[in-house]
Amino acid sequence: MDYDSVVELHEDHHYVNKGDIVCLSCVASHNREGVLGSERVCLCTEGFGNRMCTLENVSDRDVPPDIAMCMLYIDNALSMRALQEMMSADSEHKSTSGAGGHKTLLYGHAVQLKHVQSEMYLACLSSCSSNDKLAFDVGVQEMNTGEACWWTIHPASKQRSEGEKVRVGDDVILVSVATERYLHMAHSKGYMVIASFHQTLWNIQSVSSGSVRTRNMGYVFGNDVMRLFHGNDECLTIPENWSEHPQHK
Repeated sequence: MDYDSVVELHEDHHYVNKGDIVCLSCVASHNREGVLGSERVCLCTEGFGNRMCTLENVSDRDVPPDIAMCMLYIDNALSMRALQEMMSADSEHKSTSGAGGHKTLLYGHAVQLKHVQSEMYLACLSSCSSNDKLAFDVGVQEMNTGEACWWTIHPASKQRSEGEKVRVGDDVILVSVATERYLHMAHSKGYMVIASFHQTLWNIQSVSSGSVRTRNMGYVFGNDVMRLFHGNDECLTIPENWSEHPQHK
């Protein structure tokens, strides 16, 4: 491996790139039995049946979080000018998946985030189920056409500026292109995620780097799905209590 390749690989671990799988987390305050506290939660969704976004507690040491519900794949990244040109040039375009754009995420650019488990896109919906009547629900949808599933990414720190590369671990602000509202964590009979005029600082963490996967084809990574067969008779290996669950029959 030459020097340039080593430098590029080193930088890939520091910056957020198109093709990476990330989690968005924030700090939520709570009042339990009169005791004030805070906990870190991750944006998540089931995607199957319930398409609304919620928050998964990742601070509870006794209950491990379901990180699979929190993983978002960075499907597209474009400058706002390129996005506007693409939207106006081809209104009949049915899908923008893999539309190209920048490899490394830059502040001020627009991104599409694809929920890994459901393969649906994070979107600002037209419905409103919160007490804030100026807000919109946030969930996932199958199609990525239109502006509903595009979000601009902005720095939350004054140490970062528009046009700079987004670093792993940065606090960011996400704004819906369609409604110009912030991706916001709200609390109303439980945590919920809405598009609102109130800001929430989201910490962006990399779960899996797309560039590392490309360089290591054939290797198994965390959260990969595998099927295990017995070597002699090639029977599928399943848990002992598999038949106790109706969905597996």
